[in-house]
Amino acid sequence: MELEFVCHASVIVRTPGTAIWTDPWLFGTAFNGSWSLLPEPSFDLQRLDEIDYLWVSHEHPDHFHIPTLRSLPAEFKRRVCVLFQDLTSTKMIDAFHRLGFEQIRTLRHREPVALDPHTSVYCYQVGQMDSCLGVTSGGKTVLNINDAEVSPRDLVILRSDLGSPDVVLTQFSIAGYSGSVDVDRHLPPKAEAKLQSMVEIHRLLEAKVTVPFASFVYFSCADNAYINEYANTPQDVVEAFDRAGLATAVLYPGDVLRVGDSHDSQQALERYAQDCSDPSRRTYESGSRVSLEDVEASFRKFCGRMHEKFPAVVLRLLRPVVIDIPDLEQRIRISVAAQRFEAGVAEPPALIVNSQPLDCAFKHPFGVQTLGVSARLKLLRDERNWRLHRLLCSLDNADVSLRPSRLLTRENLRVMRRRWRGALAQVAHRLAIRRA
Repeated sequence: MELEFVCHASVIVRTPGTAIWTDPWLFGTAFNGSWSLLPEPSFDLQRLDEIDYLWVSHEHPDHFHIPTLRSLPAEFKRRVCVLFQDLTSTKMIDAFHRLGFEQIRTLRHREPVALDPHTSVYCYQVGQMDSCLGVTSGGKTVLNINDAEVSPRDLVILRSDLGSPDVVLTQFSIAGYSGSVDVDRHLPPKAEAKLQSMVEIHRLLEAKVTVPFASFVYFSCADNAYINEYANTPQDVVEAFDRAGLATAVLYPGDVLRVGDSHDSQQALERYAQDCSDPSRRTYESGSRVSLEDVEASFRKFCGRMHEKFPAVVLRLLRPVVIDIPDLEQRIRISVAAQRFEAGVAEPPALIVNSQPLDCAFKHPFGVQTLGVSARLKLLRDERNWRLHRLLCSLDNADVSLRPSRLLTRENLRVMRRRWRGALAQVAHRLAIRRA
């Protein structure tokens, strides 16, 4: 079995009988134009005939990258089989079909599936939307954790189900920010916590080698570029693992790792160091402006969606939020519960957000999550209130309704039964990290 690195979270896992391409992102940006690839991918479209399966871990756009998926040839989409986690909602399956993919196979949580006599795959669902993929062939296992926030309990289960993986692939750097303005107090510990999480994952799985990936991006807007100063590098990963006495393999796009063989990471590390030190490799966008009228229209549709899914008693937990919109020189107060949008207010803001990312946050079910992942906001005060907004928006995006008329429906109960335990474990894990 071998592993070829394409870019970011995209690899090709080859076994004697099968080739699986994961999370393809070959060009363009993600998260509302806020992330860009660094370095560039290495992938020859002439080799698409070699790919048998396409695995997408979850709906975030650096994994489910619609422009890349849309651009792939029609013949490839007819032939290849898409692997995706089994969910109660069909929205992702419908999205694959709209993109032209004809063969889609869903993978149930913790149920191994044979793809051929030599290869089996295993899906492990994490939280509300994430999933990991295990690929086993010839007595060897590659475990792709991508950016799933696995808890110690998850790792114990994975170790029990899969045994000790030969290769673990996992995210290694900052992938978003809450927006707290004291960045020097918050971001260095956040970056260090990611490295320590990688070490913990390796140890609890008793893995043989860890490959850092799923962080080969830079924050590429004028209002989030500051995050790049605090990002981990592959060299940081190697040094953290060396201190812990654990093994890593660093791959540059186009590099191939033969599972079970030793790997020299030095050349890849040197190329990454060049990428990080060369400012010409990065460009930054200032972002477009959206009129206040359009922002208000998006907010009112957002309110309609929230009131459809959540009862008034729940929405009243969301206190009004005052937001500065610097590029429009406006300050607004919004209330989801009262469906009120007021401009020209004088009280101090809780958030600072430019008009385009704010409009995106209101316009799409995934918009508020995107605002945090893209780090295109500043949070000045009232963190708890904003966290409650994010929580309800996360439930909205997961198609969970708390209205009494829908709460006990078969579909809602299936979502809660299958994902709620994982979501609660994920929250508990985050709180444990925060307390530490």
